[in-house]
Amino acid sequence: MRRRPNPDSEPNIRRIDTKQRAKRQTHGFQVHFLRGNQVVTRMFSDSIYGGKEAARRAARKFKRATLRRLPQRRFIGFK
Repeated sequence: MRRRPNPDSEPNIRRIDTKQRAKRQTHGFQVHFLRGNQVVTRMFSDSIYGGKEAARRAARKFKRATLRRLPQRRFIGFK
């Protein structure tokens, strides 16, 4: 069964919201991508950044800055 994507997610930025009945609540955006053999992941919590939109802006800013520093993505496939 495929999980339904969160409408607040975007490419390489996932929205994470735990269910309300969970003991520990997590709300925020996670930036995650691969470049070569390097994995980059970072969490931007709503509570630390002052709300959902501020966390989203911080995640987008981090993604742009990090992608500029890393090499371009290369696709290796059949010729």
